[in-house]
Amino acid sequence: MRPRSSGTMLLAAIALCLAGCDGTVDVPHLTLAKSFSRALQDCMEYLQVPGYRYAEYAGNSFPDDPETKCLLRCVGLNLRWWNDTTGVQAAVIEGFFHPDPVDEQYDNRTSECLRNELTHGDTSDCCCLAYESFRCYLKNYGNLVPCAQFFPEDESRYVRAAQDCIEFLQTPVKLLKSYSAGHFPDAPETRCLLRCFFLRTGVFYVDTGFDVERLYTRDYEHPDDRYLSRETEAKLHKLRGSMGDQCTEVYLAYRDVLGHLGKAYFEYDVLKAAAQQVLCEVPIELPATTTTASTTTTSTTTACPSKAEFNYKELNCQNCGRMFISPKGRISCCRCMKSSTPFGKFFF
Repeated sequence: MRPRSSGTMLLAAIALCLAGCDGTVDVPHLTLAKSFSRALQDCMEYLQVPGYRYAEYAGNSFPDDPETKCLLRCVGLNLRWWNDTTGVQAAVIEGFFHPDPVDEQYDNRTSECLRNELTHGDTSDCCCLAYESFRCYLKNYGNLVPCAQFFPEDESRYVRAAQDCIEFLQTPVKLLKSYSAGHFPDAPETRCLLRCFFLRTGVFYVDTGFDVERLYTRDYEHPDDRYLSRETEAKLHKLRGSMGDQCTEVYLAYRDVLGHLGKAYFEYDVLKAAAQQVLCEVPIELPATTTTASTTTTSTTTACPSKAEFNYKELNCQNCGRMFISPKGRISCCRCMKSSTPFGKFFF
């Protein structure tokens, strides 16, 4: 075995300190949380920045050199506070800094710094722009927060979280068909599905209710200060525990208070996409392999026909001749949702 370099050993030690003695982090639900230090170490590994430089960065010293600039761009992409097209995402990066409580001008100073630095620099150099944006926050907004902070998911993870909740709660097919068409009946199952989704994505707690700061961060592409207003806080507090049923409390809070904030009714869009996935109404192509004496060819499936054209005693649709295979190994038609085991001939 080749000996590790000192830089590699340093990064490994840093990782152990950040993650705990066993090198793992036990995170509830599907919440994404990461510290600036952890993201910095990730990017040092991605970009092969020498490990000895971490001590410099840990002291909040970020020299004006190309390696450091691209490293900070990577950190911004990692934590979602930087986008090469739209620039710094204020609703996200603010969570990684703690302002001085007596400083009333930190926000104005940061905004002025961003205006001055970003208008005079090379607007085509994304590493430089990300670096200068970070420096403005570091010098003017507050101190870096050492602990892991919540940061937004990408849309595919939200859809996955909604699919998980549909499976956990065994949401009826009849309701899924309504959701897939964009209709959300006020039913107990709908209410509890919303509660599960908010829990799974880390913006609601059983004991304390909604985390409006996380909702504000989650909707960073549509920043809405109303999430953080006293009026919103008062309305949520009034609902808290007043229903005797947490599913109803969450549903009413969403319908009457939160749904129109940020990216309006984002949750319904996600639940619609998740229901479509579960019902196989989103086109899914899986390779179907045909083997001959000398060659193997691959073709793709096509959409299954309507229920009336389906032969329930065979393992295929009469029209397209193929079936969709779910990740759980069961064969099912996307339209009628009938299923069989891979080893049986008849549906049940």
